[in-house]
Amino acid sequence: MIVQKSSTKVGALLESGKELFWKYGVRKVSVEEICRHAGVSKMTFYRYFTDKTALAKSVFDAEVEKSMVRFTQIMESDIPSDEKLKHIFLMKSESVENISQEFIRDFYSGSEPELQQHIREKTQQIWQGILEDFRKAQQKGDFRKDFKPELMFYISTKISEFLNDPYLISLCGTQAEVIREITRLFTYGIGSNPCNQ
Repeated sequence: MIVQKSSTKVGALLESGKELFWKYGVRKVSVEEICRHAGVSKMTFYRYFTDKTALAKSVFDAEVEKSMVRFTQIMESDIPSDEKLKHIFLMKSESVENISQEFIRDFYSGSEPELQQHIREKTQQIWQGILEDFRKAQQKGDFRKDFKPELMFYISTKISEFLNDPYLISLCGTQAEVIREITRLFTYGIGSNPCNQ
């Protein structure tokens, strides 16, 4: 019973931390605000986290874990390669929804050095897992053997920029169509789609 109660409190802190950090960044949110939002005391907060940065790391790790499980499910599925890419790009775009510029600055630009270091280390681990999954998919024949997953990964980090570019959206019509066009470009290049022949 105590374990369940504890995990509920930790879950509430993680959820509140995520919501507030996504909206305001890490620096602008206080431990008091997180506790108030989560409905727990500061004493409870410090029972589980040494400080706000420790909570931010845990929030980041939890989101990464969810994304990696979803990514692996997509890569191991029996859907065609263009559908896999579409789901990966959609997943990436969904993961950055509702994230403020403050969040991006605090998490990625170095205003929180300890957090920055943690993200660098975690990203390196993630990158190795992603490359391994792509290589397995290449061996299965889902993707060309000479395809460079590094390029796809780099492009996927720019998806949020593409989806927030008014000019690009005006060219394609909608954000969904931007993702479809990027997926088609990756899957078929600019030649005729073999599935349509």
